[in-house]
Amino acid sequence: MTLMLIDDDVPMLEYVEYLLGSLGLDLKLVASAFSSEDALEQFHTALPDIVIVDIGLPGMDGLELADAFRITKPEVRLIFLTCYEDFHYSKRAIQLEADDYLIKDELSPEQLKSSLAKAMSRFKSREELLERYSFRQAIERNKEVLKQSFLKQLLSGTAGQENTLEFGERLGISWKHPFLRHGFLHMDAASVTERYRYKDIPLIHSAVNNIALELSAAAEASITPIMSRDADIYLVWNVADPRLTENKLAEFMQAVQDKVEQYLKITLRGFYSESCAPVRSFDVLYKTLTDCRENNFYQSVTPVSLLEEHANFGQTLERRGEKERGMLSLALLDQQAAWIDLAVNQWTQQAMAERLLPRLVKETCGDLVRQLAFEAGGLAEEDFFTQLEQTVHIGEAASLTKRELRSLWRQHTLAPAAAEEKDVRLQAVDKYLEEHVDRMVTSTDMAEHLHLNASYFSRYFKKLSGVNFTDYVNQYKMNMAITMLARPHETVENVAYTLGFSDRAYFSKVFKKYSGRNPSEYKAGPVEEDGREP
Repeated sequence: MTLMLIDDDVPMLEYVEYLLGSLGLDLKLVASAFSSEDALEQFHTALPDIVIVDIGLPGMDGLELADAFRITKPEVRLIFLTCYEDFHYSKRAIQLEADDYLIKDELSPEQLKSSLAKAMSRFKSREELLERYSFRQAIERNKEVLKQSFLKQLLSGTAGQENTLEFGERLGISWKHPFLRHGFLHMDAASVTERYRYKDIPLIHSAVNNIALELSAAAEASITPIMSRDADIYLVWNVADPRLTENKLAEFMQAVQDKVEQYLKITLRGFYSESCAPVRSFDVLYKTLTDCRENNFYQSVTPVSLLEEHANFGQTLERRGEKERGMLSLALLDQQAAWIDLAVNQWTQQAMAERLLPRLVKETCGDLVRQLAFEAGGLAEEDFFTQLEQTVHIGEAASLTKRELRSLWRQHTLAPAAAEEKDVRLQAVDKYLEEHVDRMVTSTDMAEHLHLNASYFSRYFKKLSGVNFTDYVNQYKMNMAITMLARPHETVENVAYTLGFSDRAYFSKVFKKYSGRNPSEYKAGPVEEDGREP
């Protein structure tokens, strides 16, 4: 350890230095100063572990110096020297956590040795405490990385080894019971990208994990959240009885979902497995979960779902998505974003009907984005493909794909002033129609979407647009129908079905009302005013 002496009485300084040589302590004198200014300069250079300082220094006294030293090196130990037995000095010295308060006239080798030994002991104890505190801080900063290491060790099949579980104990993972049940929380990528950027996803992932950790600390059940490398939070529930019917894991998932929705405004989906295994079989349990991760791809969306252990998916080598690719080309040609939703909806409906492998569905969604990026001369977000690969439900994959396609479409089609030419309220209506072009949207549907009274919306819309809502929607659909009918080999029946009409006769009636001609006449080619083919 290192020592510094400070006293404006030079003989006293020399006397203390002389005594040090005979004490047999493992101390090295690294600085001596006889003024406050010199003491400050030397302290910052030497940074000693212990300082013996005279209280009664001229200018900046010893107590003020000690304050300054503690700012630079909080763990420094202090021994004060003075010629006066003054209570106020003693009180200040105690407040500064001084190790001793020595009277110069009474100083002896034994007394000095005792004071220095006490200071050295306290310095070591404080240093050890700081080391432990620093170690704990390092663990907290890197806890998720260390948890990943813990998970890796468990997956190696060595979960029964004492050192692995002891490592978990140090991370705060204490599994006192013999069995494990598990599940995972999935961040819905479509909901995240509606509010945040792709580059924010790791931060949002950490925020969700922090919420899960906070709730797990207060939960009655022993549930351990571990961040996975994708956008999931893996959950392990330590149970005493594998036959337990009470589902604390589902309750915990719901609590995390509610809080995440409240603070982050994103959607989480929870999945749990009924499988239960001893701690030593953790690797088998985990593999079962990961193998089943996409088994609910076509199931109804619920906040918390039992993960299906078996799923039958169809496989095909036939090329898929040709018709949908044509629709995307029309989105650019006609400057109609509604074709995007039609294309994706048609593809996902086919996938659901055939229960295609989730991998094939995602591959085709990715191909649609790459095609539009190529035709539009744009660049798809690389993170889109990462998030698409991690989706767990067809609705999530479809919404994420639509969002990326619309982004590419806007980059290519919309001039800066285009959005300003139309009332922003009508833009909101158009966006909804784009997203639901394959449905018969009513004024009631639109009013509910805008959170307005239905009667008020009808009056409000006619005043805003000059036409009633039904005419507006039908004209919108008939403009699309005209473009579709111009395509080779297109049928009236398919156009009607695609635009949400279940009856061809009704579609033909609406088409003639808004276009002045029958669909079959338009299909035969354009007619000049005199009725002759051009």
